[in-house]
Amino acid sequence: MIELRGVGHVYSPRTPWARRALEGIDIDVGVGQGLLIVGANGSGKSTLAWILAGLTVPTEGTASLSGQPLDRAGPKVAVSFQHARLQLFRSTVGSDVAWGRGVEEADVDPALMAVGLDPGEVRNRRIDELSGGQQRRVALAGLLARRPELLVLDEPFAGLDHEGRETLVGVLGRVRANGLAVVVVSHDYEDAEEFADRVVALEGGRIAMDVGVREGMARLTERDAPPAPPAARRKARQ
Repeated sequence: MIELRGVGHVYSPRTPWARRALEGIDIDVGVGQGLLIVGANGSGKSTLAWILAGLTVPTEGTASLSGQPLDRAGPKVAVSFQHARLQLFRSTVGSDVAWGRGVEEADVDPALMAVGLDPGEVRNRRIDELSGGQQRRVALAGLLARRPELLVLDEPFAGLDHEGRETLVGVLGRVRANGLAVVVVSHDYEDAEEFADRVVALEGGRIAMDVGVREGMARLTERDAPPAPPAARRKARQ
C-alpha cells in the first residue's frame, strides 16, 4: 500500500546551505500494518515522517500510497503531531471532531469511542477544559472520523501519563485491526509490540535496521543498556 523507493531528501538543494537529511530509503507498509521508526536527533526520522504524511515531497525517489504520490493522497493520509493543541481548531470537542472534509455528525460519537472517550461526557466540553492526554485523543478522533488509510503519528507518547499511554496503545491496536496502516515516529519504543509489526532505525539519514518488532526491541534494548561495571566485564570474560 505505502511504498518508498530510493527516497532521499536534501534541504536547500543547489545552495551553499544544502543539507542532506535522507538517502536511499526503501520502505513498504501494507494494509493494517504497524511500523515504528526510531532514531537519534538528526537521524532523519522527522523528515521521513513529513514525507510519509505527504507534507514534504522528497527530492529523490518516489513515495506513494496505492500508486498515488503521497503528497497528493489528501484525506487518505492523516498525521498527528506531538503538540495536539495545534490541531484543534474548534471550541468544543464535538465541533472539532466534526470539522473536516467528508465528516458528518453521525461520525463524531464512533470516533470518540474509538479513542476511549465517552461521547456523553466530552462531546460538549470545551477543548481548553481537557487535559493534554484528552486533547491528544480528541485530535486523533478527528483524524479517524475522516477514514484515512494511513495514520502517521509524530512522538505520540510525549507527555502522556501511564493511563494515557495505555489508552493510546490500545487505540492503535484497534484501528490497525480495522485495516488502518499506522506509522509511529518516536524515540520512545516501550510497548512497541502492542502497536507495531516492524521497527526501522535511522542513522545519518539511512536505514540502519529494518526488522520484526521483537528482534528490533531486543537490539534496541541491548544498544541502550548501560555498560557493565569493569568487575562484571572481567567476570564475563573468564
